[in-house]
Amino acid sequence: METRQHEMEEALTQRLTSSFGDNLDSVTLYGSYVRGTFQRGVSDINALILLNRPDGAQIQRFGGEARRFLRSRRITPLILTRTEFLSSADVFPLEYADIRQTHRTIFGEDPTAALNLQDRNLRHQLEHQLRGNLVSLRQMVLAARGRKRIVRAQLLDWFGPLAAVFRGLVRLAGEETIPGQPRELIDAVNRLYKLEPGPFRKLLELRDNSSIDPVALSWELDQRLSDLSQYVDSLRSTLESGGDG
Repeated sequence: METRQHEMEEALTQRLTSSFGDNLDSVTLYGSYVRGTFQRGVSDINALILLNRPDGAQIQRFGGEARRFLRSRRITPLILTRTEFLSSADVFPLEYADIRQTHRTIFGEDPTAALNLQDRNLRHQLEHQLRGNLVSLRQMVLAARGRKRIVRAQLLDWFGPLAAVFRGLVRLAGEETIPGQPRELIDAVNRLYKLEPGPFRKLLELRDNSSIDPVALSWELDQRLSDLSQYVDSLRSTLESGGDG
């Protein structure tokens, strides 16, 4: 497995240096590929590709020359300049905190060491994500019109995006160690925010437990997301008045 990973990483780096030359600043892999939860053929390989300067022609050339390689390896590239990456830490603290926690730089210098992540920005993005998930849930329930099969199918796709929010909630609570396993992550959120096990645990168990009513679960999730949104909103005055961690 390690040999296969090393070969893929070398092949990716070669294609990037061929397309971008000395404009390539660094290549950093992150997400499940590095976290240890990667499933071959199912998970994507996330690659942060930083350039020294924007160059549309180079990006187009890379897309054309590496298209089949990227698709066959399920590589999802995120291409930014180094300046764009560092200056957007206030906009994407949730994603960038994940990258900084679990990553491996395979070319150039590690760019995450220079990130400036602030709790007040994380709080803002978390509230945005929680309220967005709440709106999406209600739209899904409205469209399903009580049909359990449809609600179940859509809820099964929900945990992946929520996991990033859970990691952000754990960070916002001041924890330095973020659990990697889904159940441990949910338990940490419930413990830190003084929540009963309830809906998030049921969401994780939904795939293998046919006795869980997906419609009733959607109502429980609605209340839980609403409560969390309100709580995270209540932290605004503390964090924006200088109480950053």
